[in-house]
Amino acid sequence: MRLATAVWLSACFVSCLTFELRGTAVISIRSFRNDDLRAIAEIWNCQPWSGGRFQPMTCQVFEREVLSKPYFDRHRFLVAVVDERPVGFVHAGFAGHANGRCLVNEVGIICALQVLSGPDCDQIGNLLLRCAEEGLVAGGAVELQGGCRHHAAPFYGGLYGSCVASGVLKSDELFVDSLVRSGYVVRDELLVYQRAVGSFRPAMQRALMQVRRRHLVAVEEDLPAPSWWEACQRGNAHVTRLRLLPRGAPTKAIATLSLWEPSGLAVEPTVAIVDWDLNRIEIEDGVAEFLLGEAVLHCGQQGASTIEMQIASGDGQQREFVERVGFELVDRGLWLSRAVHR
Repeated sequence: MRLATAVWLSACFVSCLTFELRGTAVISIRSFRNDDLRAIAEIWNCQPWSGGRFQPMTCQVFEREVLSKPYFDRHRFLVAVVDERPVGFVHAGFAGHANGRCLVNEVGIICALQVLSGPDCDQIGNLLLRCAEEGLVAGGAVELQGGCRHHAAPFYGGLYGSCVASGVLKSDELFVDSLVRSGYVVRDELLVYQRAVGSFRPAMQRALMQVRRRHLVAVEEDLPAPSWWEACQRGNAHVTRLRLLPRGAPTKAIATLSLWEPSGLAVEPTVAIVDWDLNRIEIEDGVAEFLLGEAVLHCGQQGASTIEMQIASGDGQQREFVERVGFELVDRGLWLSRAVHR
């Protein structure tokens, strides 16, 4: 591969870069245009199937869930074009500030990288990634992260990584391999578990019966987002909280969990359990299994067909618990990062 031309019209983004690939093929990398939308949806739908990737993508869904974000910048959405045909794209963005009121440019995120299958797909992926990185660094990034994750997902919540962003899917070989070749290191791994809602039946165990007699479940629906950043990440998702309360003291919750339901996306509606920190006491005394059962029943009442959880790969206790209650591992999410070398 040799560089043919490189034209930078701004210090902050790629306007148009032209490269020569193997043989006579020439690829241009430029900023997103509105007339790219149909091709972007086609590229998305041509990616290998994964339970963590929303498909089929449509122009309407992509426009509503991605392009409508208040901080969407077309110059950070780069499109690879060969013979006037888009063949791949990379999308970069920035993380939110700790106060939730704005973005912070110090942390740049490679949110998506997709290329049509072909003999040059690895080269194209590498070029897209490099251009996106240079744009983030020019914008002030001192750390680069590969993949969106919960609380650090400017885009693609509910579209990639399952209901809640879980990083780069391990099954997404092109994305993972491109990051690793560029020096990214895996910092964390999440296991994505799912189970069918319709086949769930509450266990008739003595411990669970005792929990039911002694407690009640309070449901708080459509919880407001606590910050601008959280609202942007949620998009059209609805969040519900379940609180397990002692019948004798109904103001003191002994366990809580939240349900995250992307709205109007999946063909088979899926709800994710988030913000639930299981501990050994809750698991051993039946509280965790009881509250989980109530969550599954609630999801069924709301029309969901699948419920999902994400668990740290090193947490053997939680893995054993969710597998015992019928969850199956469907994918793994990797969080990768690297420092910027100036």
